[in-house]
Amino acid sequence: MLRDMRTLKCLALAATLLLIPQISAAENAQPTPATKVTVYPLAYATRGGEPFGICHPVPITIGGAAPGEIRIGIFENQLAGASAMWRAAAWQASLTAAQLLDFDPRAMQATFTVQGRIDGPSAGALLTIGVLSGVRGDQLRDDVTMTGTINPDGMIGPVGGIPFKIEGAAKAGKKTVLIPVHDRFEFDPRTKKPVDLIAHGEQLGVKVIPVNDIWSAYLHFTDKELPRGEAGNLPPVSPKMSQHVLNRIPKWVKLYKSAREKFTSWPEYGRPQYAQKYMIQADESYKKIDRLLTEGQFAPAYWDAVWAAALSWVAHEVGRYTYTAQVSGSEAVFGLVFKDEWLEKEVASTSAAMRFYRPQTFSQLSIYMEACNAFFVGLSYRHLADVLRKNLPKDPETAAIWIVAIAEQHTMCWLNMKLARDYLELADKYQGAPIPKGAPFNELARFFMRSTEASMSMVNELEVAKVAKRFNLTNDVAVAELTLRDIQYAMAHIGTKQIIPSLPKYFGDGEQLQYATLAATIGLHTRAAMLVAKYYSLGVELDENYELVGLKRERALEEWLDDSKDQARRAITELGQAGIDPTTCLQIYAIARIYEGRDISDRVEALEYYFTTNVLAQVLRRLTQGSQVQAAGLPAAAPSPPPSSE
Repeated sequence: MLRDMRTLKCLALAATLLLIPQISAAENAQPTPATKVTVYPLAYATRGGEPFGICHPVPITIGGAAPGEIRIGIFENQLAGASAMWRAAAWQASLTAAQLLDFDPRAMQATFTVQGRIDGPSAGALLTIGVLSGVRGDQLRDDVTMTGTINPDGMIGPVGGIPFKIEGAAKAGKKTVLIPVHDRFEFDPRTKKPVDLIAHGEQLGVKVIPVNDIWSAYLHFTDKELPRGEAGNLPPVSPKMSQHVLNRIPKWVKLYKSAREKFTSWPEYGRPQYAQKYMIQADESYKKIDRLLTEGQFAPAYWDAVWAAALSWVAHEVGRYTYTAQVSGSEAVFGLVFKDEWLEKEVASTSAAMRFYRPQTFSQLSIYMEACNAFFVGLSYRHLADVLRKNLPKDPETAAIWIVAIAEQHTMCWLNMKLARDYLELADKYQGAPIPKGAPFNELARFFMRSTEASMSMVNELEVAKVAKRFNLTNDVAVAELTLRDIQYAMAHIGTKQIIPSLPKYFGDGEQLQYATLAATIGLHTRAAMLVAKYYSLGVELDENYELVGLKRERALEEWLDDSKDQARRAITELGQAGIDPTTCLQIYAIARIYEGRDISDRVEALEYYFTTNVLAQVLRRLTQGSQVQAAGLPAAAPSPPPSSE
């Protein structure tokens, strides 16, 4: 129903590498038909300190491999001509095109031929257009090109250097350049003034057209409509299901009040300012619950209750550790850190409940996957705490900071386990259509894992490289440093490299493992996509603790939220048309809408919730095909062996 708890600032170290194993296609499967198209990406470089635009052809071959096989290739005429970020953008373009075409197998097979050197993710939308046209057989206009990133829901993200790119397009004879709708004006370092890009294009004989999504861009390139679902009127969540959610709110309110009472009982030195900050936030979340209930916003009210409980218990645990240090000394605090049998029992009991629950319907499956995601996040928190414990510094002041972080991680693990079990109890209330046999869980999990890897590769090039340069670190140490500073990056990094390989331990090797792996990879996919948006498209402004304090492109976020909300509505509508109860998607959507009206951090989080709504609706609709997978040319894979880590 809901997404994982919003993450708190923590410390962590780098983890070991995971690779989800490939699932080979049937040996006798016939290759998909191969087609070729050419696109003209825009870029810019500097010569003698002067920037200039570039527009080179990139031929693309789509298809030609066995159905179900993911195969993306980059051909170069210079060694390392395509940067790691450009390669990742090509991967993401193919996988996004496949998703937009209901996971068409041909879109997952593409080779790109690169001339010279090229860098950055700004060709993502154009490469997606190329793959889409190759699969559909639509002719591309060769006098049109574009710049912009591609997001998982088909929205086109902001980029930089557009004045120079338009100049490069003009020199190459292009008549039309599509740009992200958020980028109408851009600062030109040559004139030290903002440039109206439409007027700039007119001066060069180029028509500049702002676009906000892949559907409008595709029409400009092909004069044909790319299929897209309608944004119908969304149905309300049924009174029965709303009541079930409402019934669960008092449990979390009770947890909040219990923690608050314990926290206020500590003497002043047991209530440090750091802990009081969390309690204030918990109080703010609690105060919102009644208003939301009055407005009939049951899912957001539930989520605020969960969040109030989480923040208040973190405040209490930080206070408890601080009080213990003052009264009993460091040895007693170390005892709190290393005696966590209570937490191990919590994880074990939740794991048993997860392993033995058997979802029978799509509605039960959707909430079970949310339970899996909460369990997955809880495991990530516990892993972070374990890494900290094993690497406690000798310096007492630094060790004290790490110990407080461990208290946070243990508390968040415990609460996520409670959240997972809460979802399981709620799942029993869901009805709906049965899950068909042969549904492609493994194939979809593999798909989203590959997408996650592509996004994380971009993030590593965007931000890890900056950290390495700033602090003069090796790449591995820079990864660890970013993991220390950015909890969202830490969760994605630890999740892909540590938690996914551990899932068989908790879920066995049956259907539950398939459900859990798909849930985990969807969560990683959306989180990684948000990291790209954060570090590239939105231009986040972070303080010294990597807390979000502003955006360079706040208007872009507002328009992006509108577009992603529209796409989420379309995905929910299509899900209902497929005969699947959209309750879970409606509830995530409701939370996103409320978060849109809050502070800057919540608005950024709302974008991730819209991403999640769109992806979950697409996945559930794809799973309805079940045994039809074979007829569609996607071989249903046998259960994959447990993933391994190096």
